[in-house]
Amino acid sequence: MASVLAMPDVIEAVEEGFRSVGEKDHVPVRLPVRVADRPAVALFMPAYLHGSHTLGAKVVSAFHDNPSRGLPMITGFYVLCDAETGRLIALMDATFLTGIRTAAASAVATKYLAREDAKVLGIIGTGVQGRFHVDAIAAVRPIERVVAYNRTAERGRAFVEGLQSRGISCRLADTAAECAAEADVLAVCTSGKTPLFDGELVRPGTHVNAVGVFTADSQELDVTLIQRARVFVDTFEGAFEEAGDIIVPLRAGDIDRDHILAELTELVTGRKAGRTNREEITVFKSVGYAMEDAVTAKLAYERASAAGTGSVFDLEA
Repeated sequence: MASVLAMPDVIEAVEEGFRSVGEKDHVPVRLPVRVADRPAVALFMPAYLHGSHTLGAKVVSAFHDNPSRGLPMITGFYVLCDAETGRLIALMDATFLTGIRTAAASAVATKYLAREDAKVLGIIGTGVQGRFHVDAIAAVRPIERVVAYNRTAERGRAFVEGLQSRGISCRLADTAAECAAEADVLAVCTSGKTPLFDGELVRPGTHVNAVGVFTADSQELDVTLIQRARVFVDTFEGAFEEAGDIIVPLRAGDIDRDHILAELTELVTGRKAGRTNREEITVFKSVGYAMEDAVTAKLAYERASAAGTGSVFDLEA
């Protein structure tokens, strides 16, 4: 899939998806299925997009013990169907798909919410999402250097060395707080359940993409940062169902629902304002939206078909 999907093209497809989503589309909130006796969940994410005639579903699992076994935490597959007949037309790995579409959505948010002159990218969590976010944010802002933090220093050093080998200026921070305080754009891509840094440390003018956790009781960002920031989400429906960064302070009465200013489609279409001055802090909280997977899978299928790549199989054989 990496051979047919370039980050700028996926960003464009995801932005157009947010711009085009309409009443005839059916993109339900994903269905989580908990796996008993282990920190794991399987997520089922179907979507039908009327305008682009796209029908498909992603099945993705998050097994949090996998990294200790030398396996990726997130794995899955995408089923793309013919919207006329329902027949299967493509089956593809969803690990790369999830990584690139999540970072692309953050890039779309960054395009509308970050300062134009943002030059320092902070990455907290140097796994798959951290790697994708470097390329995604650099595609929409003039990033000159990266500051990274990872709970496991060995993985953090490998991340930094990988970027340096590509000619990207990058250093490893000693703490998440150090990383957060230095960034113009911050990507928080972790699986932790509690906030990683004091929100008071984030400088005025910073934009934050929080993409790692997606359960109602998990927080990457503390209440202080949420209160200080103008907050935006991928969708209201998903955020109020799954985004602990928002749900926890809502339940505690620290914010109200009006504090969540807009969903991404409203920014892309100009119905709501994004950044309004250089000093405000902005937060984009993403829990994932099946439209992003659908448009990315459709793009991959079209590019692979045109290039003659992939394996063809006959379901009727």
